[in-house]
Amino acid sequence: MKQLADPKFISPMVDFGFKTLFGTQRNINLLRRMLEMVFKCRIPDIQFINIEHQGDTEEDRKAFFDVACRSDDGREFIVEVQLKRQEFFPERAVYYSTFPITAQAPTGRWNYAFQPVYFLGLINFNMRHLEPVKADPTQFIHFFSLLDEQTGELMTDRLRYAFLEVGRFDKTLEECESFEEEFLYVMKNLPTFATRPDGLSDKFFDEFFEAAEFASLPAEDKKTYRKTMGTVNDYLNTIDYARKEGREEERVETARRMLADNAPAELIAKYTGLTVEQVMAL
Repeated sequence: MKQLADPKFISPMVDFGFKTLFGTQRNINLLRRMLEMVFKCRIPDIQFINIEHQGDTEEDRKAFFDVACRSDDGREFIVEVQLKRQEFFPERAVYYSTFPITAQAPTGRWNYAFQPVYFLGLINFNMRHLEPVKADPTQFIHFFSLLDEQTGELMTDRLRYAFLEVGRFDKTLEECESFEEEFLYVMKNLPTFATRPDGLSDKFFDEFFEAAEFASLPAEDKKTYRKTMGTVNDYLNTIDYARKEGREEERVETARRMLADNAPAELIAKYTGLTVEQVMAL
């Protein structure tokens, strides 16, 4: 198999690339700035915490977070990056948020005043189930909390969820109007850049691009990244092929229905994209 050419910058939307940029102590400031940007809060300092969470018993399901951290004031943050489509990703976010809450419960009496838990998901696909309730189709960051369905009153401010639709972001750098949009633009397009784009407004990106340079990775990390991207490309190629096959089957089925209605072969070819010979063969 031909080896892919090494990129100038690593992809932040695959697990290894994301953890390199946001899950290491040397880049912890990037993680802090990202969380401040998303949740609009000041975080004086954060520390990484265990990403593996065990259930109440050894038989219970475990949870492994991509990144988990705690701020000095006790707030806990879970960060997940998801390249492949997952139908119940929001439900997974809710499930994951139960682990740090449960872990805070002391032995004996407890008044249930848990420290705030924040979940951030960066996804490479569309949250299509949100489409009917979107007020603005240009909104790529979504926030959820526990609210009264009638009044909108907040039930608790100690549980928040945010989702960034990186894969759906479609603006150019010139069209970006905020740091948040510039961040989404870079997260989506980083592995395609040959150099750092001009026009990025925040100093955050100075540190970000330096950390993202493939050439600066240790030799073992380069090897791991190449292997990771080979697997990702195999997956994407499989998905593209499945979509192509699905479109082909749809065209054939349409042609068969039109033939059953005695439509001319030339007309069927025009509307399905098949050749006249392919239509006649059906």
